Amino acid sequence: MIIRILLLTVLLYLVFLLVRSFAASIARRKQVMTRRPASVQSEDLVQDPVCRRYVPEGEAIKASIDGRTLHFCSRECLEKFRAGGSPGSAEGAKLRKENAGRG
Repeated sequence: MIIRILLLTVLLYLVFLLVRSFAASIARRKQVMTRRPASVQSEDLVQDPVCRRYVPEGEAIKASIDGRTLHFCSRECLEKFRAGGSPGSAEGAKLRKENAGRG
């Protein structure tokens, strides 16, 4: 009788350890899924003046034009901007109109 009680106690303890381990792994997985990388948490978005797409500032291509720093999503947009003029000009408006249907 005492041996059965001891075996039952050991079995219950093992089940307890298994359940606790499973619950802890679920909690860790949930915490990892809700956490964002540090680079995403604090980075600002900037708008490309050609296609109006928003890109993270760290990934944007920067160019100093007319004393202003402009941010572009790609080299293609930078070249289009340089070829077409400033965002306020007629060429810039034309580029925005052409790219309005993109992305």
